[in-house]
Amino acid sequence: MADLVVVTKSDGELVVPARRIQAEYTIWKPKVVRISSQTGQGVPELWNTMLQFRDAMLSSGELPVHRQTQQKVWLWNLIQENALCHFQQHPAVRAELPEMERRVTCGDISPGLASDLLLKVFSTIQ
Repeated sequence: MADLVVVTKSDGELVVPARRIQAEYTIWKPKVVRISSQTGQGVPELWNTMLQFRDAMLSSGELPVHRQTQQKVWLWNLIQENALCHFQQHPAVRAELPEMERRVTCGDISPGLASDLLLKVFSTIQ
């Protein structure tokens, strides 16, 4: 869902790795720019890119649709994060989790079976 990828720390010894990272990301749709807060390199270009993107999205009418899609993705990300947190903090799950992890890493049970068993513990005690 990213419209722009910013590679920071693009200065000194990190210029070469930053260029490599930039090259890796440029095969994807988002524009990629490198910046350095230490030297200021790339910051004006970043701002211009952001303004150009905003103007293009506004003039094409895509911005509202794009933002609606982002809002929906963010909604589901928050639901997943909160559900996972609630699941992990549940006392019965916390009690069973170390043993399930041990059994999975030893190969005694599959990750799928372990997750099913943990979800059953979570849902039956609710």
